Amino acid sequence: MNAVEILLSQRWVLRANQPDLYYQIKDEIGRYRRILMEKFGYTVLITPALVKLDKIPGQPEPWMGINTFEEPGDYAMLCQVLMFLETREKEEQFDFTMLTEYLQSQGIEENLDWTQYARRRQLVRVLRFCEEQGIMKKIDGSDELFLRDEQAEVLFENTGISRFFLRNFARDLMEYTSPEDFIESDWIDIDQDRGIVRRQRVYRRLLLSPGVYRQTAQDEDFTYLRNQRSQVERDFQALFDCDLHLYRSSAYLVLDEACSAGRVFPGNKAVQDLILILAQAIQQRIKKHQSQYELQGMEEIHLPEDSLIRLLKKIVSQRQDYLPKYLQGEGAETAVKQTLAEMENLGFIERDDDQIHLMPIFGKLAGDYTAAKGE
Repeated sequence: MNAVEILLSQRWVLRANQPDLYYQIKDEIGRYRRILMEKFGYTVLITPALVKLDKIPGQPEPWMGINTFEEPGDYAMLCQVLMFLETREKEEQFDFTMLTEYLQSQGIEENLDWTQYARRRQLVRVLRFCEEQGIMKKIDGSDELFLRDEQAEVLFENTGISRFFLRNFARDLMEYTSPEDFIESDWIDIDQDRGIVRRQRVYRRLLLSPGVYRQTAQDEDFTYLRNQRSQVERDFQALFDCDLHLYRSSAYLVLDEACSAGRVFPGNKAVQDLILILAQAIQQRIKKHQSQYELQGMEEIHLPEDSLIRLLKKIVSQRQDYLPKYLQGEGAETAVKQTLAEMENLGFIERDDDQIHLMPIFGKLAGDYTAAKGE
């Protein structure tokens, strides 16, 4: 893995945890800085403690949240914990009492009642995420005890990394009034249709989204991609091994098998296997019964939701033996529900009342379990 692949695969690289990778990136990153800044608008932060690439999306996607968080309040709690850590020195220790009293004193949320199991569980979720990211570390005790008893104590230590968690913004966050303000903050006072803004937005979408789709017949971002196809592909290939696949209404960055530039599809999840099988089944049906399927203007296919669910149930029932034990035990309903949620999360489908819109990427994917192909 080169420096860019490493930085795309992790939030940051901490010198204390991964010294070899830290120094590898410091040695290599110089050759990539210019293209990252000019084409993506990305900066690389290097400090004595860490190296970080701010991976700002060109378009927000559902999957971009923190997987272990369960509700919007988790993010609010995380921000409060980061505020608390800002009041502490590096390597300063603290316990649950100090933290919970600080959170209570902020008055950001009423009825912050730690006697409630759900509230304690929420805090533990956030703190476990902070530990995983190296923002803090546990010195003594178990957070499982806090889940059972709000009086239980656990000793933590501030690593001093929290101040690098949020990226720098061009203006005061209190002036932001919508989620779009965060995306557009890099281009304040610049026409959103000017070349530099469009270029960076397109490059970011290609890098971080499973696919880039033409939204309208006059989609200027997609027109830019078509006109600059060769240059865009060369720029990405300068970062890692990949190819740009461009179609009438969609574009995809396809990585070489040895490339490890962040999260990719398909991964190792069983529901993603089912998505591949579903895509293959739909392609076969369209080929066999083409007159029954109408391709929409942007190369989407619209199906009744109950029809798609029946097809998924059939796929699951025919491949029970190839699914993980936890899905076998839960039954077809659970597998179908999780597969639909995963497709929606990845932006592969859109729901419209009782209709499912299959995005163009369904024409790009196909797969099945090896043994099942011969059945």
